Amino acid sequence: MSGLVNPFLGPQPYRAADRERFFGRETVTQRLVNRILAHPCLTLFGPSGAGKSSVMQAGVIPLLEEAHEFRTVRIDGWLAGEAPLARLVRTMHAELELGPPPEQAGTVEALDSALELASQRSDRPVLIYLDQLEQLFLPGRDVEATGALLKGLDALARKPVRGLQLVLAMREDYLGRFRDRVRGRRELLEQGFRLGPLTVGEMVKVSCRLATEKGLPSQPWSEQEVRALMRQVRMAGQGEQDDDAEVQAAFAQIVCRALWDERARGQAVEPVAAEPMVHRYLEATLDALGSDKKRAARRLLEQHLIASDGSRTLLTEQEARAELPPEHADEVLTHLEAAAVLHAEQHQGSRYFELGHDWLARKVFDLKQQRIERESAQRQRRREAAERRKLIVLASVAVGVAALMALLLIWAWMERTKADQAMTAADAAKQEAVKQARDARGLALMTGARDLQGRGYTAMATKLLLEVPEPEQARWWTQLAHDVLKEPLPEVTFQGTAPLNVAAFSPDGQRVAAASREGPAWVWRVDGTGTPVALTGHEGIVDSIEFSPDGQWVATASRDATVRVWRADGTGTPEALWKYEDTVHSARFSPDGQWLVTASADMSVRVRRADGTGEPMMLGEHQASVLSARFSPEGRRVVTASWDRAAR
Repeated sequence: MSGLVNPFLGPQPYRAADRERFFGRETVTQRLVNRILAHPCLTLFGPSGAGKSSVMQAGVIPLLEEAHEFRTVRIDGWLAGEAPLARLVRTMHAELELGPPPEQAGTVEALDSALELASQRSDRPVLIYLDQLEQLFLPGRDVEATGALLKGLDALARKPVRGLQLVLAMREDYLGRFRDRVRGRRELLEQGFRLGPLTVGEMVKVSCRLATEKGLPSQPWSEQEVRALMRQVRMAGQGEQDDDAEVQAAFAQIVCRALWDERARGQAVEPVAAEPMVHRYLEATLDALGSDKKRAARRLLEQHLIASDGSRTLLTEQEARAELPPEHADEVLTHLEAAAVLHAEQHQGSRYFELGHDWLARKVFDLKQQRIERESAQRQRRREAAERRKLIVLASVAVGVAALMALLLIWAWMERTKADQAMTAADAAKQEAVKQARDARGLALMTGARDLQGRGYTAMATKLLLEVPEPEQARWWTQLAHDVLKEPLPEVTFQGTAPLNVAAFSPDGQRVAAASREGPAWVWRVDGTGTPVALTGHEGIVDSIEFSPDGQWVATASRDATVRVWRADGTGTPEALWKYEDTVHSARFSPDGQWLVTASADMSVRVRRADGTGEPMMLGEHQASVLSARFSPEGRRVVTASWDRAAR
C-alpha cells in the first residue's frame, strides 16, 4: 500500500505544512486576519474541536507571513512546571533569532528587552500567537507564574509599538476564568473573536474536495453520500436534515479518514454507516497505547465512563488519575483526549471527562460485555477443567489406595510379630533409662543442695531437696534433710500497712525499698533493724521504685500520673514531676544519677533532670502505652518497650 496519501488528518489540527489541503475556511481566515491587523491584542475562542489551531496555523499565519511579512512567535502548548513568561521570552529569542536568552528570563524586563532586540534586528512586524492558554488555568498550575505572564502580555499590549500583534487562543469554556484573571486589563479583554465549528454543508464540500484533489489516488466522493455521513456526526440537538447544523469536527475527520482508507483498500465502495468507523477507530487508538497502557485505558473506560445501561457518565480528572497507574496516567489521558476518545470540559476550577460520542459509549459497553462474557467463559472452563482433574486424581488415588492397602495388610502382619518383641525390649530399656535419669537428677539436686548449705543458702538448699524425685529411695537424702533443717532460716520480714506491689535493693545492698498498692512506700534496713522511712504522697498504685546509683535518692512512678524523687532517709520535700496524662509505669535513673527516664501509658517517653529542673525531653513515637524505659550502661542511650509490640 505504499504511495497512498490520505488527505484527512483525523482529530489533529492542520499545520502550515498542510495549507494546501486546508479548505472551507477562507472567509473566516480573512476576517480573522483583518481583526488581528486592526487591534494590537485579540482573544480567539471557540468550542473544543472548532478548528482554532488549524485556522491560525494553516490559514492566518501563512497569510500574514506572505502578504505582510510578519515574523511569528508561536507557542502551541504549556508544560506543567515551566514558568510561562520565561517560556515566552526563550521562544522569542529562538524564533526571532535574537541570540541566547538572559538567565533571568521570567521577568517583564526580559520580555521588554526581547521586544527591543526584535525591533533593532528588523522593522518587520511581529505576531505573538499563544495557543491553548486554557492549560494555564488547569488545577495544580502555578497561579503566580500565570499571573506574571498575563502581566507581561498586558504590558506588551499597552506598548505603542507599531507592528506588534498578540493573539491569545483558548477554549470558550475557559473564557470566564480568563476574564476573571485579567480583570482591569482592558487591552487583553477588549477584542474577542469567536470561531464556531464547520456546518454539515461546509464539511460536505471540504470532504469531497479533499478526497478528489489531495488524496493519492484520487477518490471522487458524491456530496449526497458524504452529507449522510456528516449528518450522523452533527452536534447534539442540531436538526437532522439541516445543512447549517454544526459538525463535531474531530469525529467528521475520523469518519472521513476511515472511509478514505477503506476505499483505498477496496473495502468500502458504497456509503457506509459512520458508527462502525468510529468503533474501529477506538480499537486502533487503544492498540496504539501498547499492552499495559491499553489494559489501563480499557479498564478506565469500561468501569468508570459508562453506566450499567451503556450511557455516558462523567468522571473528574482527579478521579480518572486515581484509577490509572501513576506511571501511565499522563500518557493515557493525553492520548485519549488528543484522539477525541475523551472529551474534557472545565468546571468549577477542575476538569471532568466523558466519552466523546454516544457511539464510543456503545462500543465501550460492547467491549465490556464481551470481556465479562469472555471472563465468565474462562472461569467456567477453569472450573470444568478443575473438576476433570479432580475426578482423575480421585480415581488414581482410589486405585493406588486399594493396592497400598493390600500391601499394608501383608506388611502389617509381618511387622506385628517384630513389633511385639521390640516393644517388650523397649519397655524394659525405657524403665531402666527412666530410673537412671531419676537417680542422676536426684544426685545432682542433692549435690547442689549440699553446696548451697555449705555456702549458707539454706532456703535455696531446702528448695532443691524438695525437688528430689522419690526421696525415700535416694541415698543420703534423709541425712542431708536433717542437716539442713538444723540451720536457722536467714529470713527478714518487712511489714507494710497495705499490700506491697514492687520492691528494690539499694546499690550497697544495705537497704530495701518497697511500695504499696495504696500509694505509700517504705525504706527499711536490710537486717530489719531500725524504724522504716515512710514515703507518702502518691494517690494511686506505685508501679516502679528504684534507688539512685549513689543510694541517696529513691524514684517512684505511680498510676496517679506522677513521678516523685525522695531522699532515701526521708528528709526534705520530694520532687514531684507532673505533666503526664496517664499512668507512669517506670522511672529509672541514669548511671550518673543526674537524669530520670520515664515510661507512661500516655505513649510518652521522657528524659528529665532528677532534681525536677528544666523541661523534659520527649523521645520516641510509640503508638500505645510504654511499659518500660532504661538507660544503657554508659548512659548515652535509652531502650523502651511498648504495648505496640515495638522496642525502640
